[in-house]
Amino acid sequence: MKKVSIILVIVLVSLFGKQKETTLLYPPFGHTWGIHRGTEVKLDMILGNVTDFDNPQGLAAVKLKSWDDPDNSDDDDEITCFGVNANRGQIIYNTSMSSLGIYGEIGDGVGQFRQPRGICATSDGDVYVADMGNNRIVHLRMPKKELKWVKSIGDTFLIAPFDVTVVPGGTLYVSDAERNSIVVMDTSGSVLDEWEGFYFPRGIDADASSMRWSGAKQNIVVVVDSAGKKISLLDRVDGYLRESVNMADLGMPNADMQYIAFDYLDNIYAVDSMRCQVHKFDRKLNYIVSVGKCGTKDEQFEYPRGIAIWRRFGQIVISERTGAQYFWVGVDVKNLDISLDNQNRELILDFFLTESAYLTVHLKGKDVDSRIYRRRVAIGKREINIQLPENIPSGKYELLITIEATYSSYKHFILEFNKKIKL
Repeated sequence: MKKVSIILVIVLVSLFGKQKETTLLYPPFGHTWGIHRGTEVKLDMILGNVTDFDNPQGLAAVKLKSWDDPDNSDDDDEITCFGVNANRGQIIYNTSMSSLGIYGEIGDGVGQFRQPRGICATSDGDVYVADMGNNRIVHLRMPKKELKWVKSIGDTFLIAPFDVTVVPGGTLYVSDAERNSIVVMDTSGSVLDEWEGFYFPRGIDADASSMRWSGAKQNIVVVVDSAGKKISLLDRVDGYLRESVNMADLGMPNADMQYIAFDYLDNIYAVDSMRCQVHKFDRKLNYIVSVGKCGTKDEQFEYPRGIAIWRRFGQIVISERTGAQYFWVGVDVKNLDISLDNQNRELILDFFLTESAYLTVHLKGKDVDSRIYRRRVAIGKREINIQLPENIPSGKYELLITIEATYSSYKHFILEFNKKIKL
C-alpha cells in the first residue's frame, strides 16, 4: 500500500478556530453572545449578592412544554436548566433566557434540602431531586416559571440517594450510595425493584424506547459505580449487567467520576472531578476520548461535577466548583491516515471519530471537480475505501475532506482536511 504524504491542513469554519479539541464545542457567538461560562460574577449580576455557587452538584436540562410556542421553531433550543447548589440547600434555575430563580434552603421540611445531589426533569415540568441528607426523593413541579413543592417520596426505604433519573411512564431509577444499589420506584414512591451488587453508586441516567428524543432507544441504564472508578451499563428492565469498564484499565486509576449522561445517540459522558475531564464512551461503553484539563481558561474545567444533555440538539451543561460551562456536541478526528492502493484507483481513509459525523470527499484538479463520497459515518475507529471514478485521469489533484457533526453544530461547524495527491 502506497502512502500519500503532504502537509495536512485543518480549517475550523465559523468561530471555532481557537479550539484545539472540538468533541465538546463552544457554540457560535450568535447563539450565546460569546458567553459560554457561568461564574460567580455573572451570577451576582443577575441575582445580586443573594447566593454563591457553593458545592454545585447535579444538573438537569429540558425544553419545557409550557415554554414552547408550537408555531415558532426558533425557540426550540431554549432550554431550562436546573442545578443543585448543595451546601445552600438550593436549586438554581433559569426562569427565562435572561433571568434566574432560586428554590429551597437547608432543612428537612417542605421546601428544604440537606446535602442534595442529583436532579432530573421532564418536559411536563416535573423535577426530582435526590435529597441525600434527608434520605428521600423530592418531587417539585414547574408549571411555568416558578418551582413548587409537590411531595417527598422514598424516605422509609432510601438511605443515601445520590442521583435520580426518570423515564416516560413515571419510573424513577435512584442510585443509593449506602444501600449500594439501584432502587427502581414509581412516582408515588412504591419500590418496584432493587438491583444490588454496586459499591457507592453515584450518577445515573437512563434511555427508554418511549423517550421522544432518543435515536437509539436501547432500554438501558448507565451508572457511575465503585465510588467513581467504574461505569456499569445495565438492562433497564431487569438490571442485568451488559457492560462495564474500570477506569484503571484505561490508565486512569485516579479517576473520580461524579455524574453521567446519555446524548441523543446514547453515547455516554462521565464527569471526572479529580482529573478535570469529561470522559466519552459510545453506546456499548467503548472508550472514545477524554476532554479537558484543570484550569479556568477555555477547554479547561475547575473540578467539574454535574452534567446535563438536552438530547434533541446535543446541548451540554457542565457544573464546576464555582460555575458552569455550556457546550454543543461536536466532533473531532484523530489519527487520520490517507493512502492509495497499488493501482492508484482506490482511496483508503483510516481515522478515529469522536462523534458520528457526515464525511464528504472532493477531488479537484485540472478540468476535474468531483464529489466522490458523501456518507454518515459512525463514531469510533473507521476505515473507508473509496473507489475512484474511471473517468478520473492520472495527474495531480487536491483532495478535500470535510467532517460535519450531525445535529447540534450541523451547518455551524466543519473540519476540513486538504491533501495533494498524485494518481
